[in-house]
Amino acid sequence: MDSKGEEIVNWIFALLIIQAASNTGVREVKATGCDIVRVNVSLGMTTVLDLADVGEPTLTLHADEEHFILKTHENAKRSIAILPQVTEQDLRKIFSQENYSKAEPQLSQGLDKVFRTNLFVFFKNNQRLMFQLRFVPKANADYVLRIRPEFKGGCRV
Repeated sequence: MDSKGEEIVNWIFALLIIQAASNTGVREVKATGCDIVRVNVSLGMTTVLDLADVGEPTLTLHADEEHFILKTHENAKRSIAILPQVTEQDLRKIFSQENYSKAEPQLSQGLDKVFRTNLFVFFKNNQRLMFQLRFVPKANADYVLRIRPEFKGGCRV
């Protein structure tokens, strides 16, 4: 293979690596205590907040405990699992019978309009992070959302 062919192969290989890295299922976000971080959730999916770089949460507060269950585990104290819980009865309240079987994007939009909520995560020393839980189609849901602390002006985690 000549040098031009090798260069093309190297470019293709580099593009494949970039694509593979972007499909890992981990989204990283830099945040301060003043930022509201969007969390993309979907029915039938668990999203994990990875707070390893921030610290161990001491308290979580969210307005809609009926439709969003938060779980932690003693072996993963710096992670919070978010499980959306919507019943068939909830769906019937939102959608009429003929609209109930609509495609996933319309379903996600309807759920987001009615059930989006906020989440506060508190840490030692009065530090906090703020999140907004938003319904999206499964293909757009966050698997793991890794939070990187950022310090700006009067805002800190």
